[in-house]
Amino acid sequence: MEDEKLAAPCGLYCGACIAYVVSKRCHGCGCKCGKCIASECQKECVIYECCVKRKGLKACYECEEFPCSMLIQFSRDPVWLTHLTVLENLLRRKNVGTEKWLKEQRRIWTNDKYFRKWLWFQKECVNRAKQFEKEKTTMTSEKKQQ
Repeated sequence: MEDEKLAAPCGLYCGACIAYVVSKRCHGCGCKCGKCIASECQKECVIYECCVKRKGLKACYECEEFPCSMLIQFSRDPVWLTHLTVLENLLRRKNVGTEKWLKEQRRIWTNDKYFRKWLWFQKECVNRAKQFEKEKTTMTSEKKQQ
């Protein structure tokens, strides 16, 4: 199934991501092309590392430790509020299967009004992340000067 790469192991739906929809710089978390953003994200993502690389699973719900502390923390990230749905998404995928879940997600994300709000929300999360990094850098510099 071609769309399966849009079902991230963590429970995110990559088909609603700015990098996938707007900039076309990503093919989804399951992409193995090595040329898109997914390859960089896979290198840095501790959930991808644990779930896919270390345990050989397709999704966190397949793990005997589901939901682990790392996934719970990921879902409650105060910067990336777009992660709030991952636990529910994973439970839904487990119950109905990835193929049906992906069909549901496509149906949800074709609602233009809803999708535009979501894109605004994602952009806000990107702005929050940039601000967080800026403040972290400033704090680190100030500590070094003391």
